Amino acid sequence: MAHPNRLQNARVLVFGGTSGIGYGVASMALSNGAIVTISGSAQPKADAKAAELQSLYPSASVRGVALDLSDTANLEANLKALFEKVTNGGEQKLDHIVHCAGDALFLPKIHEVSADNALQGFNVRWLTSVLIGKLLATGTYMNAATSSSFTLTGGTNTTKPMEGWSIGASWGGASEGLMRGLAVDLKPIRVNLMAPGAIDTPLFQKFVDNVGREKEAEIKKAYTLLQTWGDVRDIAEGYGWFMRDHYVTGTIASSDGGRLLK
Repeated sequence: MAHPNRLQNARVLVFGGTSGIGYGVASMALSNGAIVTISGSAQPKADAKAAELQSLYPSASVRGVALDLSDTANLEANLKALFEKVTNGGEQKLDHIVHCAGDALFLPKIHEVSADNALQGFNVRWLTSVLIGKLLATGTYMNAATSSSFTLTGGTNTTKPMEGWSIGASWGGASEGLMRGLAVDLKPIRVNLMAPGAIDTPLFQKFVDNVGREKEAEIKKAYTLLQTWGDVRDIAEGYGWFMRDHYVTGTIASSDGGRLLK
């Protein structure tokens, strides 16, 4: 039998789609004929990145919307408003949602943690996923079928934390547990999690700039079996697998160059 293009005309929403991994996921989906909406924290950037993607795929359908995921006081209401806009009030239901948005890494040493700052890093990465799950449970915004998916993003530091990552690793641990719970609660919608290793993104380049190029070469050799950083286009294929494979749910996949074997 012929193999279908399962992303053709699929409606895809990418949180964090204006940069890094999210931008790569949006590009991958568009290259396969999907109808894509990217979400970022500011409308001008969302518009600019949507226009950039449109120039790469002139016949594709892509638009940008703004949502500040750090505004926790209004997060649920703002998410619902975005879902209403993107789905035309539920008339054009989504097929896939990818959440790979993140704010600046807040990684206090364990002796620096306080009751006031310990949960700071959870809002954009974990709380947003909780509320997306709540909205999907209404049945209003996503097709209730095994062809639909919600993909969260974690990281390899959850499984193999580096020194100083006690708090950062806990974000990923919470997201992994949430993913499994949502896979049960939202079925037949499939829920999975991608755990990136060191992927060459603008956020990661800030780390590289801080350590310097000479040190970067040493870290590459020590950090991964493949002795290189990951390409956004590579890990985007992993997110694509979660969308295309209608029998995968409750699963963690990693694109890490063999980091967990070092």
